[in-house]
Amino acid sequence: MLLSVSNLSISYGKNLTVQDVSFDLEEGKILTIVGESGSGKTTVIRAILNCLPRGGSISNGSMIFEGKNLLDLDEKGWRSLRGKDISMIFQDSGNMMNPIHTIGKQFIEYIQVHSDLDKKSAYDRAIENLTLMNLPNPANIMNSYTFELSGGMRQRVGIAMAITFQPKLLLADEPTSALDVTTQAQIVGELMFITRGTGAAMIMVTHNLGVASYLSDNLMVMSQGRVVEYGKTSDVIEHPQAEYTKSLLKSVPEIGGRRYV
Repeated sequence: MLLSVSNLSISYGKNLTVQDVSFDLEEGKILTIVGESGSGKTTVIRAILNCLPRGGSISNGSMIFEGKNLLDLDEKGWRSLRGKDISMIFQDSGNMMNPIHTIGKQFIEYIQVHSDLDKKSAYDRAIENLTLMNLPNPANIMNSYTFELSGGMRQRVGIAMAITFQPKLLLADEPTSALDVTTQAQIVGELMFITRGTGAAMIMVTHNLGVASYLSDNLMVMSQGRVVEYGKTSDVIEHPQAEYTKSLLKSVPEIGGRRYV
């Protein structure tokens, strides 16, 4: 088992916001977490990377990654893990980059922080990853600033950076929500290509049940900080047990009398 989360509870001050979340994730598998805003989806994946916002803390539970409890890591241990074994793709990757530095400067710096590569080798690695993400003229992308790129291009840059060191686990926080439908489909296809091609596992947070049903092996439904349903995606979609899950499925628009989930 690559990752096993047991009875995870997360608090902000005295407020318990996530309670008793448990799930397992095997190598090469994709877990999608769905639920309405405020249900605790993003809080869970941020906890896995130990990057909760100020005031957030894990109050109970364990997160076993490759046999080691992540909660036992010190800051040095987290630095060696983040960006290499576990990487995150954000909702708008452009917002996570410095707008006054070029993509190339930031990409090269990111690679050199986590490796012994010289500047030329880091540049070549960045170009290779941008090419893998089907970005046109990657050398031009390296010389660009985030505000010069479209939303889809920024997301591809973010994914290219996240997969630089072939992480064992990708965490994706609403990676398609800010994109148009066509670009969403392209990004989803590229995420599937990466996970299936490299054997990386992925946990993705999304509101989109269509994306979740297409992409994931397992589905976890959250409401008010708790897991209300968890299992194989086909089982959850075709035979939902929780009333909340049923209401989510009913909210998916119909086209020609059919819901595309």
